[in-house]
Amino acid sequence: MALWQKVENGAIVDTSASATSSSKEKVNNNLDKDDFLNLLVAQMKYQDPLEPQSNTEYVSQLATFTQVEATENMSHTAESLEANGLVGKTVIMRPTNSVTGETSDVVGVVDYMMKEGSNIYLAINGSLYNLDDLYTVADSEYMDAVVIADDFESTMAQMPDADHVSLADEEAFKHIRNQYDGLTDYQKEFITKNSKDALDKFLAAETALNALIALRDTIANGGTTTGSEDTENETTEENGTEAGTPEES
Repeated sequence: MALWQKVENGAIVDTSASATSSSKEKVNNNLDKDDFLNLLVAQMKYQDPLEPQSNTEYVSQLATFTQVEATENMSHTAESLEANGLVGKTVIMRPTNSVTGETSDVVGVVDYMMKEGSNIYLAINGSLYNLDDLYTVADSEYMDAVVIADDFESTMAQMPDADHVSLADEEAFKHIRNQYDGLTDYQKEFITKNSKDALDKFLAAETALNALIALRDTIANGGTTTGSEDTENETTEENGTEAGTPEES
């Protein structure tokens, strides 16, 4: 064994081929179990022969190494279980663009999980996303309500407001009303919270449209607004009296 070793910045440099290859593969400053084991071997290899470490110290360090390895394995197992539990659930991923550094949200159902080395990926909408990019897990009922509220808002953005609504919009507003009435209370609550302006616009326009429909029906019926007046007039004529004139005793 060589008695002299290269030293840089107060640390012994391992010039062996294995150490050189290992250093090239490491691209970050995080120490894993392999780094810990390499440090332990280097410590044993380059210890002072005049003051060697005791067996007790080596046993203690090996026990620490075993603990580090067990912790790392538990972490990988926990991540795998987490990924398996996400299959079939709606999630929001927030990956970061490696070029621009910008983040974007991806919403979808996890089709399956895949392990590749130490990385775990989730398959969503035909693409793979790293588990580290998981932003949140959403309940399917919640996501449905959010989508419905967004669709309602988009639909009302294309509809006229109360000042510009016309009879030509009757069928469109009836369709929107039928869809809204078919929603659950939970889904309506999301529209009230997330799309309140759109809901207010719909209700105001619907009220104005109903007034136009009532006016149209009145004109179509010859100007008669209620059926009670016709009934009263017919009854009065049958009794031989004029409308609005009390009978003589």
